[in-house]
Amino acid sequence: MEMRKVLIGVVAVALAALACLSVWPRFGGDVRWTPDALYYQARVLEIRGTPHDAAMRRAFDGPISRSLRERDSHRTGNASWVRYNEPFYERRVAVPLAAAELYPLAGQHSLLYISLAGYVAAILALFGLLLVRFRLAIATTVAAATVFLPPLVHHSSYPLTDSWGLALEIAAFAAALLTLERGPRWLALWIGVIALLSFTRDSTWIPVLATGWCALRFRSRVPVTLFATGVAAALPAILIFSTPVRPLVAELINQGTIPSNPSWSFIARHYPHALVELVRANVGFLRRGEWYTAFYLVGGVIALLALGRRRSQGDMWPSLLRAAVFVGLGYVLAAPLFSAFRLELVFVPMAAYGLALATELAAARVGALDWLTVHAPARMRRS
Repeated sequence: MEMRKVLIGVVAVALAALACLSVWPRFGGDVRWTPDALYYQARVLEIRGTPHDAAMRRAFDGPISRSLRERDSHRTGNASWVRYNEPFYERRVAVPLAAAELYPLAGQHSLLYISLAGYVAAILALFGLLLVRFRLAIATTVAAATVFLPPLVHHSSYPLTDSWGLALEIAAFAAALLTLERGPRWLALWIGVIALLSFTRDSTWIPVLATGWCALRFRSRVPVTLFATGVAAALPAILIFSTPVRPLVAELINQGTIPSNPSWSFIARHYPHALVELVRANVGFLRRGEWYTAFYLVGGVIALLALGRRRSQGDMWPSLLRAAVFVGLGYVLAAPLFSAFRLELVFVPMAAYGLALATELAAARVGALDWLTVHAPARMRRS
């Protein structure tokens, strides 16, 4: 047991170092601004005391966005578009708060450095999640494979909130699984992570609704408690920052352009076409060489759905993550706009679990499972 703890520490350090090396060029490079990143930068300036209007002008009319305005005059360079989209970012205050603390040291790189740190945190969180159920060798293999997942590396290299959203989503699943496995003493971690995630990204409801499915299916105290406390932890962000959902969905369906009439009837008429275009764009993205992404995300999810049923019917872990697949699908389809698999990153914990199941099965087939059992968690050795 002591040897395993040492090995876990060594592997965690190695994974963190590998993750840092994979994005090392971004640490010293210029900040690549996107429209989303400019909203976060304006919030950083506002947190540091700049008046709201002045912060927005510095972000969207200042030198940092000059080249982006020239390339994207219809959005970033359009004052009406900037005003229309501003409310959609108000709730995501956690990362700008952290960047504001780092700002005296890193300046305009603060958001980028926070995003890169979130990428490393996501890898370590995934390693920890897999360790709860799988052998050290399997957890290490899948976590190392995640280090090189192209959409994760790419989007984490911008000053955005996606990497921390994923890290916290993974941590939420880990807290939920630990609560199901080891009891309510892990509820505090679950509540804290869900509360923080609700101020980071809009993916909060993926783990919460997944626990709701387990509560409905198994009707036992622990999943019901997880669901109730998850809802309670996510509600303050919604009550404090009310995001106008209908105008946001209407704009996304309209391919990022402000619609003339953002009504529900407009959404209903244009949604089927937007969905077809999203599927076509995603398939084209994968066919243009993103085979690693397809293998990891699509193959991992399929493995979870296929192999998760091999577990005992009373095991809530596969049920929780299978439910998360369908909730995550709803999350992606609610915003039918091509994002180069940025939104699809919410599937990483489910896909990683499926890949770990497939790796475990493959090891058993070739007779390697007995050796791997030396590195298994205590619960697995007893089962």
